[in-house]
Amino acid sequence: VCAFIYHLIPLFGRQVKKGIFIDLQITNDDIANFCGVSTRNSVNRILRGLREENVITMVYHKILILDVDYLKRYVQ
Repeated sequence: VCAFIYHLIPLFGRQVKKGIFIDLQITNDDIANFCGVSTRNSVNRILRGLREENVITMVYHKILILDVDYLKRYVQ
């Protein structure tokens, strides 16, 4: 999920004051399908963890990345 979010940066990301805003409304089901995660509940749990770690936040059902370096660690 972290790598997927990171790969959205060049496609839909734009620099804003607090980080990088992914200007795309994407559902947990969509993320689960792209990442091969079995359920949207699993994605929800992962995203909640990222929010608690202040890696991302949600703005109008879109992702605001606060810590790009954290996500980059999961990219191969």
